[in-house]
Formats: sequence, structure tokens, C-alpha cells
Amino acid sequence: MKDDKGTFNVLESIEEHIEALKPKQALVCIGEYPIKTILKEPNIVKEVTLPILIEKSSAEIYKWLPKGYDAHFVLGFEDEHIDTHFWYNVLPTISRDNSVMESLKKKSGENLRGAIIFSSIWDGIGSASLPSFIGKFKAANIDSLSIAVLPSKIQPTDAHFNAYAALEMCLATDGATVLLLDRDKIESYEGVDRKGESIKGNTVANYLLNLILAKDSHVEEIDELSRTFNTKMFTALVVTGASYNIYGSLENMLNTALLKPFLTFDLSSTSLLYVVLRMPLTLKDKLPRGRIELLITNWFKEKTSLKSIYITEPIYTQDMTDRIDAVLFVGGFDASKMMSDLEMKVKSLKDLAIEKGFISEDWRVLAKTEIKKEQISQNLELPKESEVSKKMDEAQITPIIEDVKSIDSPVNAIEPNIIEKPTIDDTNEKSEEPIPIVKPKKTRRTKKTETMKKLDE
Repeated sequence: MKDDKGTFNVLESIEEHIEALKPKQALVCIGEYPIKTILKEPNIVKEVTLPILIEKSSAEIYKWLPKGYDAHFVLGFEDEHIDTHFWYNVLPTISRDNSVMESLKKKSGENLRGAIIFSSIWDGIGSASLPSFIGKFKAANIDSLSIAVLPSKIQPTDAHFNAYAALEMCLATDGATVLLLDRDKIESYEGVDRKGESIKGNTVANYLLNLILAKDSHVEEIDELSRTFNTKMFTALVVTGASYNIYGSLENMLNTALLKPFLTFDLSSTSLLYVVLRMPLTLKDKLPRGRIELLITNWFKEKTSLKSIYITEPIYTQDMTDRIDAVLFVGGFDASKMMSDLEMKVKSLKDLAIEKGFISEDWRVLAKTEIKKEQISQNLELPKESEVSKKMDEAQITPIIEDVKSIDSPVNAIEPNIIEKPTIDDTNEKSEEPIPIVKPKKTRRTKKTETMKKLDE
């Protein structure tokens, strides 16, 4: 028995060593929304990632995990005794915490091929953690790609305050490459997968992750493109399970994807493109990489003037279908309107936070702000979520997240509205040269409380 046990341990040790040698990527999911999204398909990234799950309570995370799910690391803040509602309460703590990076160093050593950070940025945990982890991976010389989910339009002002702060901090963080997804748009998504089965709502995010993780070079290449052209914000056009025989051409697939964007943006101001494709091996001769490059380049030529375009070598599958998947990462678009709209929406909260000495004008935390919940309610008067819920017709809405209990999202209420003509004058002349192939509701008014009147005095 002793010899058998010894032999078993040796074999197990060898298997663990071989497993450790396989290049993997860190998948950091921050917030209830991203965690529950990936757990809808827990095996989608099992073989190639080290899942790291971060939320207010680690005990809650473990309740969500399906039986047998092996998370690499779980991080909660229940022992820190901090309020996690606003980003500036969380940022000092998450900046000091090195447990995630230490766990990755022990597990993978030098073999970590990159990191994907998937975060909702409407709460304090997600909005503070996103720029912090971008900086941590950059300091460790690890390429990263962030997927940031913006709040729904019906979420209260404090959610947009956290989100705007996160974006401003990301733009100021070296090494940031952020893929922006609008929550309303991903929740209203409808499509099919490679088997012809329905994809609805945020499960499309899993499809997106699956394509990015299909090759361990994708994160590195997108990050390189971002650095080369000093572009930090991207969004995506996605084709899922499109039958070549039904659509007839790749151009028709792209036209359909254009009708279902994941962000409202100005397509004509786009300057960068990175494309990931997956298709059956049987289509390789009909759609070789060279022809795909030409087709996509010509399709964009009529809509914008790109500085750089890179089409990856397609991921070929052995299935007998004719279905094509594609993710088009578009970057360099004019985000000034989106940012200015957010800025106006959160101005009163930001001004009050500055007045109380919590943050500076340029979004720096001025002091240690581990403030009790009752203190926050005295200092920052927030719109009550119940006011939003009472005004909404429940017959026309559907729940979009478990962690914001009183907020629902309209079904198919968001019409695609990509603008193909610039709304802001373009200060850069359009280049006529060939494109180089480079690798790489109105704001709700709230009555002032007696507390705020006293603050004003």
C-alpha cells in the first residue's frame, strides 16, 4: 500500500508539472455580473485559463460556483471593513492587495501568456479594480485586455459616477487596452451559435471570450496594436454562427453585425481594426486569409479610413457546418460625446465628492476613505433605485442582473444607432493611401435633503 501510494503521488506530481508547463491566461472576473455571466458556461475557458473571481464577499462567490468548478483564486473584501459602494473607498485597499498577483506567480511562474480582465464598472469593486489590475499586470510585464461593461441607462447616477471614474483612470493608466460593451446592448442581443442554437442576452459575452481565448496570441497582438497607435478604447462588432450558404457573403455578415453593435459610436472616426475569425476547415479554399483581408478592407473603405488593419489566421474547426464566427475589434473612434454625456450626468456627484475632500479634480483619492455606509448616505445623497422601478412598466421590461435588485432593462429597447458620418469635426486629414497591414432619459433631478442643504450652507 505504501509503494502504491508513493507511485500514485509521483504520477500526480508529474501530471501537475506538465499542466503547469502549459501556457495559460489569467481570466479576472470582477463583480457579480461578470462572474455569473461566465458561470452560465463554466467549462468554456477551463482548459486555457486561470479563473480569478473578485467581489464584495468571497462567501457569496462560493455559493454561486457550480459543483466541481475549480476557481484558481477567489478574493472578497468582507474582512477589510470598507464600504464598497464608491470606487474611491475601494481603490486604496485594492491597490495595496497583491494576493492575486502572488497566486499567479506561484501557479504559472513565467508561463502566463496574458490576462483578460472582465469587469462591470458601475459598482465600487469593479470601477476601482479595473484600472488597478491593468497597472498590476503592466508592472509584471504581462499583456492584458480589459472588457468593461458600462451601466444601463436606467441605473442611478452613482453607477455612472463609478463608471466614468473607471474610464478616466483607465485612460490615465499605462498599458490599458479596454473593450467597451454597453450593458443594454449586450442584454438585448439575439443570435445563434455554431450549432444553430439561440444566443440571447449576455451569454454572447461568453462567445466573445471563447473566441479571444482560442489562441493565446490574441491578447498580445491586440495589446501591441493598442500601444503602437496609442489607442486605449475599443469596441466590438460580432458575427456568431452565420451560415455562409444563407448569408451568401462575408460582406452580408458584416452588414448584419453593424445592425447589432455593442456600443453607440461613430464608425466613420474608427482608425484601427483587429479581426478574429473561426470557420470550418471546409471553407479554407473558398475563403483563404488573403481574400478575407481584401473583402473586409473593401467593406470598411466605404465607411472609414483605417490607419491599420490586421486579420488573424482563421481558427479552423473540424465540424461539418458552414457557420462562421468573427469578432471585429474597432478602435480609435471618437469617444468624446460618450464621455461628455457621462461627465454631465455625474457632475453633481463629482463636485460633492471633491467638496468633501474624497477625490481631486483629476480623479485621485486624496485620503484614506474607509467610510461607514451611514456616513456616505450623509455626504452623498443618491437617487433611490426604488424611484426608478416605480416609473417603469413591468410588462415591458425584463430583469438584466441579479445584483441590482430593483432595476430592470427594456427588451429590445435599444435601436442600433451607429453613426456613419462624424458628429465632430475631424482634425486629421483622411489618407488616401492603401491601408497598411500591421500586426501587432434625461438626468433625473432629486430634491435636496436637509443634510445636503446644510452642506450647501
